[in-house]
Amino acid sequence: MRKIAPEERLIMRQSYVKKIINVIRTQGFLSLTIQDIAHLMNMSRASLYNYFSSKEDIVMELTNFCITYIYEAGQTISNEELSYPLRLQKVFEQAVFSAFYASDIYLNDLKRSCAPLYEKKMQSRKEQLSTLHSFYRSGMNEGIFNELNPALLIMQDETVLRRLANSPFLMEEELSLKQALCDYYEAKKFQVLRPKFLKNRDNEDTTEMVDRILQKLVMA
Repeated sequence: MRKIAPEERLIMRQSYVKKIINVIRTQGFLSLTIQDIAHLMNMSRASLYNYFSSKEDIVMELTNFCITYIYEAGQTISNEELSYPLRLQKVFEQAVFSAFYASDIYLNDLKRSCAPLYEKKMQSRKEQLSTLHSFYRSGMNEGIFNELNPALLIMQDETVLRRLANSPFLMEEELSLKQALCDYYEAKKFQVLRPKFLKNRDNEDTTEMVDRILQKLVMA
């Protein structure tokens, strides 16, 4: 078997953990065996060990993948060279990914099985909240956002998007995930932005934005 270069190995590791995100989100990982995970990744157990040393290594890669995404999204949200409407779209994207990638089931399993990794994830969460609070408060001070409680805006996103991540809810309401996300962002946009900024040229078409988010999401 050919030797796998470090860069290629990293790309493949991330590609494979993305395949199990939806199962871990809905079922957790403590009950999964290596054989279960290999099956979900559509590879043999032997092939899995070409990229991961253990189940713990897989969980670490998945957690680091989530942390890295949150950090990179936070860099965009904090970039004052970008307009507030454009950064608000990134806030929404980050919230969607957090709801789908970091479910309570996954976090509870992480807390029970790997305290250091859980603490690292929680520290990332604190930094995420700090970035969001600063962003909303700054937008209000600049007169671009309506005067609202940042903590409640964040909690609203978490509550609504976690519910939308629950497919039975979508089935009950006869909604596609795309339509639900589009409708929710339109409501959020009108809630947060003052009227004169709703027509900002940086306000990307909601459907196009949601399509881009859905392309990134891995719904196994």
